[in-house]
Amino acid sequence: MNSTTQYALSHSTAFVDDNALRLLSVSESGGFVLSLPPSLKDYQPELEGLLGKVFSGRPTSAGNLALAKQMSINWCVSKCKQTGMSVDKCLEMINQFD
Repeated sequence: MNSTTQYALSHSTAFVDDNALRLLSVSESGGFVLSLPPSLKDYQPELEGLLGKVFSGRPTSAGNLALAKQMSINWCVSKCKQTGMSVDKCLEMINQFD
């Protein structure tokens, strides 16, 4: 059974599903691990820096992980818009990425 949690984006009426949550996970050592779609890989250091700045020295709690995932989703949508990709195409790419 596949559960679906939808996250509303503040600047769009579109949604992302649980597949998008694979964008960010936690390593055994407690650090964040990003898995961005190929079209955003070149920009990964930017998101890593942002996450590091916000979460450095903070525990990897469920609340912080949820916030980091939402930040990552919002960053991806913003980066897609900056690079000329439509929000709908970006969300499709995020939702389908494995």
